[in-house]
Amino acid sequence: ILDVNLPYLNEYIAARQAAATYYDQAFANHPHILTPVRSKQSTHVFHQYTLRLVNVDRDALRNALAEADIPAMIYYPVPLHLQKAYQDPRYKAGDFPVAERLADCVLSLPMHTELDNEQLAYITEHVLKSINAQH
Repeated sequence: ILDVNLPYLNEYIAARQAAATYYDQAFANHPHILTPVRSKQSTHVFHQYTLRLVNVDRDALRNALAEADIPAMIYYPVPLHLQKAYQDPRYKAGDFPVAERLADCVLSLPMHTELDNEQLAYITEHVLKSINAQH
C-alpha cells in the first residue's frame, strides 16, 4: 500500500496544508477562535486541525455542526494525568492547568486530502454562523 501511495505523499501534504490555510484565513482575527500556530522554521502536515475556542459553548457548536453533517471531534477530552489508566497519586486535577483548560475548549475540524473549497466554505460558514449565534 505504501509503494502505491508514496509517490503522492507531497500532493497529500500540500492538500492538507491548503485546507489548513483556508481554515486559517476564514477564522483569522475572530475573537472566539484561535487557530493552530505555525512555526516559520518548519512545515506542518495537519493530521488534525484543532481550534481553540474562547467563550464558546463547544458542545452547542459541535451539535450544530453535526446537524449540518460536519464531523467535529474532541480527540483528547480528558488530560493524560486524569485518565484512569494513568492515575498516579502524585497528580490531581489542577496540577496541569493548561492541559485541563485545553481539554475543555478544543475542537478538531475535518482534515483530509480530499477537502475542496466548496466543502471548506461549507464547514467554515457553519462554524462561524454557530459561534456568532452564541454572541
